[in-house]
Amino acid sequence: MAERQKITTSVTLFWIGVIVVLIMAGVMALFWSKLPPQLPWLYSFPFGEKQLIGKIWFVWIFAGTEGVLVLTRLLANWAGKNDVTVQNTIMVGVVTAIFLMAASFFRVMMIFLNV
Repeated sequence: MAERQKITTSVTLFWIGVIVVLIMAGVMALFWSKLPPQLPWLYSFPFGEKQLIGKIWFVWIFAGTEGVLVLTRLLANWAGKNDVTVQNTIMVGVVTAIFLMAASFFRVMMIFLNV
């Protein structure tokens, strides 16, 4: 019973990641026409045009994030065949990264949507 609970935790974490990325994509689609053609995303570069990316890049970022999430789920299953804790740890790592990306995304959206 306990092992089934832990496997369910790993699957739940996967679906949380999927839902968060879909929410970001939905917000982007909802406000697509209100956003400027370029948005700041690359904050590690010097201030100015080097920080900007075209808003179409977000579509690819979301798709890539979903792809990485699926690959990470497969890796977690492979690495944690006999150890559910390994599966959960790997999935917590990827979901944490997705939440950090979501925080940055919503920060950028709030700048341009005057929220």
